[in-house]
Amino acid sequence: MTRTEPARADEASAPSHSQTGILQPVLHPGEVDGLVDRIIADELAAMRTAFGEGAEYAVTHMESPRERTLHRLECPALEPFLDRHSQWTEHHRRRLTMNPGHRLSVPALVTRQSARGLSGVRSCKVCWPNVHGSDPRPLRRLKARGLRAHHVGHMLATEDGGSLGTIVRSALQTGADLFGVKQDSVEVVTSARTLWYSASEHVFIWDLPTDEETIRRKTELLHRLGSNVTPAAWIH
Repeated sequence: MTRTEPARADEASAPSHSQTGILQPVLHPGEVDGLVDRIIADELAAMRTAFGEGAEYAVTHMESPRERTLHRLECPALEPFLDRHSQWTEHHRRRLTMNPGHRLSVPALVTRQSARGLSGVRSCKVCWPNVHGSDPRPLRRLKARGLRAHHVGHMLATEDGGSLGTIVRSALQTGADLFGVKQDSVEVVTSARTLWYSASEHVFIWDLPTDEETIRRKTELLHRLGSNVTPAAWIH
């Protein structure tokens, strides 16, 4: 018997990973951190390139026809997808340890023209991309007494989506009607007019981000993607 034979016997008697069903890490923690950094760098580089080429929209879940959604780049619902560091959670890092080929879905940044040519994509109800000009308006219905300070800056609308101006302030008031009966009413001052509603009457709001929120998100987007390009849509 040669000296190598006992070792071979030990190897033969030791259960393999496939026999025990236990998966062993392929990468060490330090290697995973470095790989994640390289992956994120590549993800951001791809998005910066698309942004620099005039992308104004993003499609999330592109790999899933049922979940594929079109957003404006400044959409608050898109923001978590653009923060690539937060996307690579401990769960995904552990998966990467076992499978170095594991990757996450990255939003596909597209131009307006490309967005118009997409099929099987639903429009985000938060930012209302409306690239075809025919998407239903994202109206939210609530009772007039439900208007609060956080609605200031949003557009008040008619039931069919006609603009009544941007909400400046609202106030619940109590007074007597012609018969002396106390009634609650709501005064709503918009950038276009002052309106009065009964407290239980329904009002409609274009539930879009305010101008202030949009400007802030656009600024953050420019910093994140590190580009001096300003998409044409932002100028209007």
